[in-house]
Amino acid sequence: MNILKFAVSFIFCLMLPAEVLADTKPTDNQTAKPIATAADKTAVPAKAEKKKPEGLVIGKNLKVGMPLEEAIKLLGIPRSIKVKRGTESTLDSISIEYANHGIVIHFLSDKKKIEALEVLPQFVGRFAEGVKMGAKVAAMIDKYGVPQSMNASLAKYPERGMYFSLKENVLVAAHVFAKNSKILSHQLYKNRR
Repeated sequence: MNILKFAVSFIFCLMLPAEVLADTKPTDNQTAKPIATAADKTAVPAKAEKKKPEGLVIGKNLKVGMPLEEAIKLLGIPRSIKVKRGTESTLDSISIEYANHGIVIHFLSDKKKIEALEVLPQFVGRFAEGVKMGAKVAAMIDKYGVPQSMNASLAKYPERGMYFSLKENVLVAAHVFAKNSKILSHQLYKNRR
């Protein structure tokens, strides 16, 4: 029975905080430490600032050349998927439409990287330079410089792989292509006057 009492006492001592077991009189080398109370622990830790989600930023979190898997994680479930035949089997492409985001992703069927982004008029995101759909042509020129060529319906920046559709001097849509893209629409835009 004494062993049982000893065991229970020993376990009880192990469960006590260290301050309770410490000597209450300071020795010559020690100074008395005040015991922390619950009131001392009421200091509120600094709250981490929550960053607002940035949304879609073409050229930053959504860009040509990025892995298709990352884009799908970012955008979610697509509205539709279409297969387009190329002039040869290596040029077959797949288009994934995200109508709720106002974006269509294009990639070659034998590759898993984004080859082109089609930016629709309802796109509410922005480009990394700050340009948004619905912006005036002057804002586009301010951010990207003078286009290589421009008419009433199209501003071309082929060195950047960017083609902006215009209506009454307002950006209404865009196509962004990977450098040397094999997607048929890239060839058509490059040759369009």
